[in-house]
Amino acid sequence: MRDRVAGLGLGGIRGDHAVINPAMGAMFQVLRGFLLILWIALLIATVVDPDAVDDNAAVATVVVAVVYALKFGWRLLTARLGVNRCYLCAGGVAVTGRFGRIRDSVAWSEVTGVQQTVIVGYVMGCHRIEIFRSRSAAPLWLVAPGAKSALVQALLAEGRHSGALQ
Repeated sequence: MRDRVAGLGLGGIRGDHAVINPAMGAMFQVLRGFLLILWIALLIATVVDPDAVDDNAAVATVVVAVVYALKFGWRLLTARLGVNRCYLCAGGVAVTGRFGRIRDSVAWSEVTGVQQTVIVGYVMGCHRIEIFRSRSAAPLWLVAPGAKSALVQALLAEGRHSGALQ
């Protein structure tokens, strides 16, 4: 994957970060959050009245552990395969899609601005970033997972370093 990004003429890769599909990624974040809230409620019910729960807390704990293990395993696999990634390069930004192919890219020399929208809730947090171009093409957009995403700071720092952003 790094070879494909290097072939775009955007210079050396300075960092890569995960991005999510807005529909599926957000839905899975919300479902994991609700599962965690349900698990905490079940643990509280176990402490309050252990006879009313009947070993359901152990099963729920295993389910929560498996779900989060799958999440971290998926995160490692997608990073290795270059799926749903944002590559910050010396000369621009490239974003890959769900099959690891380059979905869109923009050179820093074409960037006219960046708009960031933060979505934070009890069970989900993410940043929607739009990078506007000087030509009439549609802006490059991506969704970074997490309320405090490292991608946002890295993207803005790289844009400032290249002189495209103030």
